[in-house]
Amino acid sequence: MNHKSFIIIILILPIIVFARQITVNSATQINGGSWSGGDTIIMKNGTWTNQSIVIKGTGTSNNPIVILAETAGNVTLSGTSKIAISGNYIVVSGLYFKNGNLSGSEVVSFRTSSSEFANNCQLTNTAIQNYNPIDNTVDSKWVSLYGKNNKVDHCSFENKNNSGTLLVVWLQSGVVPNHIIDQNYFGFRNSNLDATGAELNGQEIIRVGDSSTSMQTAGVVVSNNFFEHCNGEIEIISNKSCGNLYSNNLFWECHGMLTLRHGNGCIVEGNYFFGNGISGSGGVRIIGENHKVYNNYFDKLRGTDARSAICMVRGKLNSLANEYFQVKNAVVTFNTIVDCTQSFSINYNSGTTYTMPPIGSVIAHNNVYNSTSSNVNVDVDQTDVAMDVIWKNNLMNQGKYSNFTYSATQIITGKDPKMTLVNTTTNMYEPVNGSALSNYSTTEYPDITKDIRGRSREATAKLPGASHISGTISRLMPKKSTVGATFINDTITANKPIASTTEFNAYVSDHQIITRVSMPGKLYIYNTLGKCLDQQAVKEGIFSIQSVQKGTYILNFISNSGIQYYKKILVK
Repeated sequence: MNHKSFIIIILILPIIVFARQITVNSATQINGGSWSGGDTIIMKNGTWTNQSIVIKGTGTSNNPIVILAETAGNVTLSGTSKIAISGNYIVVSGLYFKNGNLSGSEVVSFRTSSSEFANNCQLTNTAIQNYNPIDNTVDSKWVSLYGKNNKVDHCSFENKNNSGTLLVVWLQSGVVPNHIIDQNYFGFRNSNLDATGAELNGQEIIRVGDSSTSMQTAGVVVSNNFFEHCNGEIEIISNKSCGNLYSNNLFWECHGMLTLRHGNGCIVEGNYFFGNGISGSGGVRIIGENHKVYNNYFDKLRGTDARSAICMVRGKLNSLANEYFQVKNAVVTFNTIVDCTQSFSINYNSGTTYTMPPIGSVIAHNNVYNSTSSNVNVDVDQTDVAMDVIWKNNLMNQGKYSNFTYSATQIITGKDPKMTLVNTTTNMYEPVNGSALSNYSTTEYPDITKDIRGRSREATAKLPGASHISGTISRLMPKKSTVGATFINDTITANKPIASTTEFNAYVSDHQIITRVSMPGKLYIYNTLGKCLDQQAVKEGIFSIQSVQKGTYILNFISNSGIQYYKKILVK
């Protein structure tokens, strides 16, 4: 699937036939309608109370069905309001679910019945805040993803306080969903506790699959998201399926971790974990087979054992689907760990029936940097002669070790990596010239060609740790103000765009189309008949197009590097 072509709205056909633009003010005007490709349903500004919206239809990649707020963020859904979609190519944009009390049902569902699913559909530029049942013990989800090839992007989710995972990917037998969860903001979830004060299970932010489907391939991409104070339970993200990618996400002061709980063959790369000394803040927990964890950055995490920066769990012989499978063939490499209370927890499990240690696994070319010798670099919870973990070329400048002895090629100590705090979106430590890391470069892992920030790793000189010293930065750390719904986080534009991307954005102000681009290219403007009304070369920055008449326009921006973006703009 070409992810670039899935941006909010709309490739262009020469002719759009029978497309409708309809303004509605209640769910009854939407439900049961015969919606088809090119239709635009505009929800009138105001408060929609106890509105259950059900939309079914078949759009196309060129002509999706679009349901959007008259002004993004100014359609507030409250009470028991919710929305369900099914069919093909439906885009939902600009809605604001706020202070509702919906109980026992999803706020947004990518299906309308047990047999009617959404495929190639999108939820974008939408927010859900404080949308909780009165009884916080009720288990409910905010977003349930069914079907395949769906996307949730540029959405904000904040203050979920009842039981139940916030966003769940549900798997069907024989279906690889290939969903994308990208550039969203997840914030401020606190734990519901049991009578003993322990966190109740099932309070994850994202869960991909479940125990019963954990051996199915999901192919889900979770990328470029910002997680802040997500403290529901130990599993902020709970992976329970195979073949998923977790890339370039940022976790800020979260009392938990990204957990590969069930399933095999997942990749965790280029993520940031900032604990800032918060108790229980952790990194990545590994369970299962063939996982890769590389190019990640861990900073001032205070979790230990299962909540350490990187934990490999001890498995159970003949494990049931909901228990703990043995770690096999894990690769943990090129990670940077800075001032974490416990960097590596190996062969950990609190259960006495778990006896299967990690095997066939590698921990190599990592950089553990401590400003104090009191931190624990490696803790082996239970020694086992059958454990097979290869340690190689890991630099750990100082720190403690528990139940672990090493050779001079496994762990290199007493060397100065010359780590310096650099001015990134969130300041992080990176090596500078003269770092001892340069003396321990490697040619291994030719498939890892970039560092955490997109700088090229020289094939003959990959430095230990997540960061290369020099090179062109091509990937930005997620930033709270640029992810999530634009009407919450975007402070630049007074009139909010129908859709938002980092590279190309457009909105309407006083009958002018205002565009913002982050790279030079060419902009084309089409009417709904596919006629090109204007074309012009544009440079990086903000500019406007004067004297636009009322109507619907399709903008096509092509960067000089050939990447294409599309927007549908309504001028009233």
